[in-house]
Amino acid sequence: MRSIRARLLVGLLALVAITAVCAGAITYQRMLAETSGLLDYQLEQMALSLRDQATIEPGLIAPSHPYGSDFIIQITNPFGTLVYASRPGLVFSRAILGYADVRLGGERWRVYSKWTGDGVIQVAQPWHVREQLAREAALRVLAPLILLLLAMAAVLVWVVSRGLAPLRRLAAEVQRRDALSLAPLAAADLPAEATPLVEQLNRLLARLADAFGKQRAFVADAAHELRSPLTALSLQLQLLDRAPDEAARSEARARLGAAIERAVHLATQLLTLARHEPEGAPMQPRALALDGPVREGISDVHALAAARGIELSLETQGSPQVLGDPDALRILVRNLVDNAVRYTPAGGKVRVGVLGPDAGPTVTLRVEDNGPGIPASERERIFDRFFRRPGAAEGGTGLGLAIVKAVAEQHGARVSLEDATPTGLRVSVAFPAVPPRA
Repeated sequence: MRSIRARLLVGLLALVAITAVCAGAITYQRMLAETSGLLDYQLEQMALSLRDQATIEPGLIAPSHPYGSDFIIQITNPFGTLVYASRPGLVFSRAILGYADVRLGGERWRVYSKWTGDGVIQVAQPWHVREQLAREAALRVLAPLILLLLAMAAVLVWVVSRGLAPLRRLAAEVQRRDALSLAPLAAADLPAEATPLVEQLNRLLARLADAFGKQRAFVADAAHELRSPLTALSLQLQLLDRAPDEAARSEARARLGAAIERAVHLATQLLTLARHEPEGAPMQPRALALDGPVREGISDVHALAAARGIELSLETQGSPQVLGDPDALRILVRNLVDNAVRYTPAGGKVRVGVLGPDAGPTVTLRVEDNGPGIPASERERIFDRFFRRPGAAEGGTGLGLAIVKAVAEQHGARVSLEDATPTGLRVSVAFPAVPPRA
């Protein structure tokens, strides 16, 4: 049972029903006891009203009593001789003064015996009559109580329905919305218990609106960026078709291949960025040594560095562990090193270091080159998507550092830029360290 309304109604109505049963049982027992006391008093008063009958001679018939057939009256003189019996076929064998329960004629009787000085007067009443009178009295008391409980149940249904009405209105408002309706939900006239839920939903809607906005901007930027390489592909294909001789065709084919390579690189970078954006696919992190992805990322750029005469070096301090995804970390390292190699003049140096946590809480990846560096005024924008600095290397997409930032945020890492000594740029990525196992 998942409905709050059904749970509340079942619980409250069950409580009302249990209360009604307990109240009815207690009322019945109390009415039975009180009715029994009243009937006992009635038996005593009947016996007192007949005390003059004990002086009648045996064998004489006393006048008929006015108490009906629900009672048996029996009078004996001091010698135990029966003076009067209202039912001659039902005669008590002996008298026990006061109240007593006896069985006579296969039935249980309540008997009151009174000694008057002139004899014993006994008045008896069957128990089934007493119980019937008690039930009738109890029902007369319980009837209003049952009506009151039914009214209480109806009021409970109304109160629960009215109390859950704001939740139904909230559900109806959410149901009326389409996929693009991300405005905050109205929080007015809501119960205090529902307010935290609405606040969290509004925060979720705000995050979704922000994510959708970023996605729309990303798609627009990607469409704009893809237009240029696709146009270049079309032009190179036309030049290939119009080439007058084999040499021109070879040159056009080479340019077409380069254009295709740039388009493939751009598409790959776009897909990588989309995968590692905060609203992308969730990461499945695990503890791993950072130097492994670092070596793999460097190997991906080794051919480019060798072609440009760039010296690549790696320095590690042990095998510090971080919590992350190895493929994502490899992409981060590859983009950082690729960016450093492309901006470093031929014959330059790119140094990569992995610094262990030592006494600190972080593991730092450091990539340092001796290129021209980045002015302080541009360091805030360098992580924006599709941002290219003046003089950017040919084939750059403006997505490399944006991907670095996205992967770092996925891993809870912090990226910082500093000037290298004597020239160049130092990029540091500080990852939360994983404590070594005992």
